Amino acid sequence: MKYFLPLLLACSSVAFAQPTRPNPTPNDTLKSIRVSANNHIVLSIYAPKASEVTVMGDFLSEYKPLALAKTNAGVWSVAVGPLKPDVYTYDFTVDGVKTFDPKNPHYKEGENGLSNLFELPGKESEYCAVKNVPHGTVEKVWFPSAVTKNTGRMHVYTPPGYETMKDKLPVLYLQHGGGDNDAAWTTAGKANLILDNLLAEGKIKPMVVVMPMGHPAPGFHMEPGTDTDPYYKQLLTEIIPYIESHYNVSAKRENRAFAGLSMGGIQALNIALFHPEKFAYVLPLSTGYFPTQLKTLEEKYSTQLKNPEINKLKLFWIAMGGEKDIAYTNGQNVLKLFDKYGIKYKTNDYPAGHTFITWRHNLYEFAPLLFQ
Repeated sequence: MKYFLPLLLACSSVAFAQPTRPNPTPNDTLKSIRVSANNHIVLSIYAPKASEVTVMGDFLSEYKPLALAKTNAGVWSVAVGPLKPDVYTYDFTVDGVKTFDPKNPHYKEGENGLSNLFELPGKESEYCAVKNVPHGTVEKVWFPSAVTKNTGRMHVYTPPGYETMKDKLPVLYLQHGGGDNDAAWTTAGKANLILDNLLAEGKIKPMVVVMPMGHPAPGFHMEPGTDTDPYYKQLLTEIIPYIESHYNVSAKRENRAFAGLSMGGIQALNIALFHPEKFAYVLPLSTGYFPTQLKTLEEKYSTQLKNPEINKLKLFWIAMGGEKDIAYTNGQNVLKLFDKYGIKYKTNDYPAGHTFITWRHNLYEFAPLLFQ
């Protein structure tokens, strides 16, 4: 018996050291996203001590917070819809503090934190859904940058079967907007899934897609020109050479495309006007210079506006998110200026506003136009 007593005491100590299980709460079984009849969505969060909870999301018709109602059990909920099947972002705010939904692991990464995502399945959202098709690979790539004296990051998509492909592939440089980062196009943007599905349908050619960090230095650079923002030097002297030396891709102009949204759309406009010899396809999305910037562009850079290389682009495709797009007026003013200088372009419109709902559909539409 004396041999078992220390063992029993040790086991007893371990048992008493274990934390007690918390009392059950409604949060244990809570589903923060529930699909109800006719594509209505119920959003919920457990916050028993909160006095106010709101939600913002790109499913709202107006860009203002929507209040949730509290039940006696401490669960706050609100119903929205009906919604068109697609992928949506949302952010809860609890007593004035942006709060990540802990019951939902799907998110969009950004410079200012995380936003949640939910997918409403249906025929309309199949373009970006996970399907039983061959899937490409998304790599998170770190590279040394002498431009920023730091380590840069980008995400790189390679198509299914890339490892056995002998021919050099074309490259799409796909830029995010202000406040987001290089992960945005594969989280909220579903770029890899859109391309996988298009490839499976035989609608696009295999391509490598490079998604760099769009603001390697602090601050937003929305001005015309490529001298003040270190992004352009990093892109042209570091990122493109890195991709062309580490991946099986073509270095020819006709096999390079550049697309970007919002702030990345300004970068696309600058690429088209100041470096049209580097790319054959340029696709600005939901963007446009502000009036003072347009004035600077015309007064300071009229030579660039008259550059004949711009009209040698195989495709200059300018898309907007309809009149709800916050950049809509700026975009229209840019088109007027281009008309004045005889710059040729094509336009596209997906009227979902300044949101990844628009930009996913933009990618789905322009990808088949590339490298033909």
